[in-house]
Amino acid sequence: MWVDVEALATAYLINDLPQRLPEGDAATISKQVPDPLPEMLVRLILSGGQRRTIVHRDSLLTLECWSTRGDAAAAHLAEIVYSSLDDWELVPAFDGWTAGPYSDPDPDTGVSRYVMTCIVRHRIED
Repeated sequence: MWVDVEALATAYLINDLPQRLPEGDAATISKQVPDPLPEMLVRLILSGGQRRTIVHRDSLLTLECWSTRGDAAAAHLAEIVYSSLDDWELVPAFDGWTAGPYSDPDPDTGVSRYVMTCIVRHRIED
């Protein structure tokens, strides 16, 4: 059975981000966009992938970094998330980025949002 990459990354970010964010800041980390929208949100979306070997898969994980404070705050949150995932100690190792971060404001709300996609290589679980 393959690991739930969204759950794995969510757990990692819930643990790692608070120590990286400026004092007093907090970000909601979720697979869904909550209502009401929090001031800062990191949304994780499994957006594809491929099997590399019999026991390895590369999953594409898209991350949306939202901020109601504007573009600069959303970009800053994206850079913090980017750095956090670069430091993620996975076995096998975190495999890098296919895109991002880039500006892509939410079309429904106009809220500032930066988007990026990473590759998470993982093993099948016993």
